[in-house]
Amino acid sequence: MISRRHLLQLGGLTALGAGLPGGALRAFAQGPAPTRRLVVVSHCHGWPYAAWRMRPTGKSDDQPWTLDLSSLAQSEFSKPLAPLYEHRRRLLALDGLSLATAELDTGGNRHDRGWIHAWTGNNADFAARDTRSTSASLDQLIAAHIARPDRLPSLELSVDAALEAGRPISYNLGGVRLPAESTPLGAWERVFGPASSGDAVGTRRRTTLDFAYDEYRELAPRLGATDRARLESHFGLVQRLGHRLEALATLACTAPARPAASFEKYDKRFDAFTDIIAAAFSCDITRVVSLSLGEMPTAEFGADKISDKVHKGIAHYIYDDPKKYAAMTDYLQHHARQVARLVSTLEAIPDAGGDSVMDNTLIVWGSELGDGWHGYGHYCPVLIGGSWAFKTGRYMYWPHQTPAEMRVPSQILAGGTTRLSGIPHQRLLVSVAGAMGLEVDHVGLKHVRGQRGDFIDLSGPLNGLTA
Repeated sequence: MISRRHLLQLGGLTALGAGLPGGALRAFAQGPAPTRRLVVVSHCHGWPYAAWRMRPTGKSDDQPWTLDLSSLAQSEFSKPLAPLYEHRRRLLALDGLSLATAELDTGGNRHDRGWIHAWTGNNADFAARDTRSTSASLDQLIAAHIARPDRLPSLELSVDAALEAGRPISYNLGGVRLPAESTPLGAWERVFGPASSGDAVGTRRRTTLDFAYDEYRELAPRLGATDRARLESHFGLVQRLGHRLEALATLACTAPARPAASFEKYDKRFDAFTDIIAAAFSCDITRVVSLSLGEMPTAEFGADKISDKVHKGIAHYIYDDPKKYAAMTDYLQHHARQVARLVSTLEAIPDAGGDSVMDNTLIVWGSELGDGWHGYGHYCPVLIGGSWAFKTGRYMYWPHQTPAEMRVPSQILAGGTTRLSGIPHQRLLVSVAGAMGLEVDHVGLKHVRGQRGDFIDLSGPLNGLTA
């Protein structure tokens, strides 16, 4: 992991902090409104709900309730949430949501439907070779609103493993998935490459763009109005790209060391990506990151004696074998440790106004499924940060009362179908969008009909987050 001293250097505040008495740094740095940032983290195979949930004595499953996390000992946290105990004041653990619209969607497989619904709030399109969404993902909506025009609008990362890569979770306005950097070295070169490649490379890039635009201007008088408008739009994009390349090439910011070309351990890859995210935020190279987590080798979370494959060796059979349920609990707990390290890293970086970068960052941690059995019923996202918009430090529960039927294994319920689901997760997407400054009343679908014809409203934020 990147050192605290180097993180301070990335923020450009080491010398300043050393030369000022306590409290003076905060007073000195008072200025414009802080820069808000978003990280979307998405892991594979959902949650082992019975292990993840928390049920204090006296709390009913029939009524909504809220639990103050600050009053609990670490031993009172569930096993998958315990690694986040140090950051409990920043948490909103949400129990009572479902990927209801993914269940109501048709076609394709449940993984693809799940990751598209989870992060776009909309239906999947299986007509093309590559699964598409029918609208943009949450990270791209927010990036379009808060990005600097001279920097990267967003950064898409995927912590891949040998057996299964991270899921595609970022989709543009046309519903096409955005490519993700799957190695720390590739991500580093995208973020810091223009500034480290030398003026000659940047100049050649700029010259090439200028040459193409000069050719267009010579051709334009011979074009019709429609073709000219299309090319003007195209070269508008080219000009913005050139502006961005110039800005990135002249960054006055210390980059972390160039990472290795490859890492043997999944954990090491995650930490290398964490360092790049921290540096990119500190240098204001981007304000939005999506981090898709491929499945870990089973040896890294102690399940190699059960199977060498998470997906088809363990996750599918959590309701058939208690050992496999326990293994997926360990799998999720390991991811929680990784997310906790990301939070700690962002906390170590000073930000404007004397806060840390984490103080001005919202992390949304979700998945593409409710559980490894491919269920959508219990969707259990965790928000970390965002205290400027949310009342954090809470575990929130809502009973399932939405009239949408959800598939469950027969071991859980005879007949394999519930009559009700949790709150549609689109309300969470609206809440996150609002926290990042978007004034929207829906993200993705606005309403649907349940299997029995009931009208289900998907608009508006999730109640109680700001209470």
